[in-house]
Amino acid sequence: SRAGGMGDYGAATSADPNAIHWNASKLAFAEKNAGFSISYTPWLRALVNDINLAYLAGYKKLNDEQTLAASLRYFSLGNIDFTNENAEKTGSFNPNEWALDLAYARKLGENFSGGLTLRYIYSNLTGNQSISNGTIQTRPGTSVAADLSAYYTTEIDVSGKDAKMSYGLNISNIGSKISYTDTKSKDFIPTNFRL
Repeated sequence: SRAGGMGDYGAATSADPNAIHWNASKLAFAEKNAGFSISYTPWLRALVNDINLAYLAGYKKLNDEQTLAASLRYFSLGNIDFTNENAEKTGSFNPNEWALDLAYARKLGENFSGGLTLRYIYSNLTGNQSISNGTIQTRPGTSVAADLSAYYTTEIDVSGKDAKMSYGLNISNIGSKISYTDTKSKDFIPTNFRL
């Protein structure tokens, strides 16, 4: 909610347990020895009542230079009824996706740090339903990805008051393509650049 309230501005803010999502390298400068965060968000509640996003994240400083972190993001798309070409119901399913992240952050200097996050993605949108008149069988999509991040922070003086100036960079979801069928058609997962 902190980054969302600032227009998804999370790459250069101070470190908190949710930093693994925005810029894991910030965790090398975390002030506390450990921290965790849990959140639950009803999604599109005015339209449907069973779509939600849950997030669990935490970090542990190994020493003053290094930090390990992990997170689990789960997105439930609610119950969906599947139909065939004749609008006949063929089944119901609760599509969902989750991603497990493991991150490592390290200070590379007094004011600079780098981070690496590894991610496993599981996306089950169809419940193994067949498509195209039953000729193509679907399956859950899986993928792996990595984030590379950097963070620079320094103390400055602004009109006689102590302040901090920080810069952050994160390239996320550098990874393999994903497919929901056994065909050769695969799609890129969205790679993001935050500065």
